Amino acid sequence: PLSLLLKACPLVDELALYDVVNTPGVTADLSHISSVAKIQGFLPADDGMKKAMTGADIVVIPAGIPRKPGMTRDDLFKINAGIVQGLIQGCAENCPDAYILVISNPVNSTVPIAAEVLKKAGKFNPKKLFGVTTLDVVRAETFIGEITGERDPSKTVIPVIGGHSGETIVPLFSQSKP
Repeated sequence: PLSLLLKACPLVDELALYDVVNTPGVTADLSHISSVAKIQGFLPADDGMKKAMTGADIVVIPAGIPRKPGMTRDDLFKINAGIVQGLIQGCAENCPDAYILVISNPVNSTVPIAAEVLKKAGKFNPKKLFGVTTLDVVRAETFIGEITGERDPSKTVIPVIGGHSGETIVPLFSQSKP
C-alpha cells in the first residue's frame, strides 16, 4: 500500500524499491499506474541496495517482519534491528544526505539503532532521521470515531504521543476533535 500511494503521488518523480524478494513483480504492477513517477525495483543481487539508494532524497524503511502471536517486542527487535542496521548502513554509504523515515517496528527502538549506525559512519543529522508512527494516529482516530459515532474517521483528530508500544503510547483524548 505505501509504494502504491507513493507511485500515485504527484510530488514523487522517481521511486526505487528494494527488498529481498518480490520487488520485480511489485514494480511491474506499480508501473501500470498512470503517474509521472518513474519506478525501478532492485534485489540484493548485483548491488541492488546501492543502485536503489544512490542519489535518493528520501528513504522510507518499512522493512522487517511483523510481530507474530507469542512474539515479544524484544524478539521483534532482535530481528528488525539487524535489518534496519543493514539498510541504514546502505544509506550512510549511498545517500548520506537523504531524509530517512523509519517505520520498522518497534520504531522507538529501531530509530536509536539507526542514529547510532549513522553516528558511527559520521553521517548523522538529527534533522534528517525520523520515526514514523502514523499507524498509531490512524488507529486512534478510527477508535474515537467508533466511540463518538463519527462515520468518517478522517474528520477525527487525536494527537498520539510516546513510543510505539502499549507501555509508552498515549492518545491525548482531551485534545481530540471534533
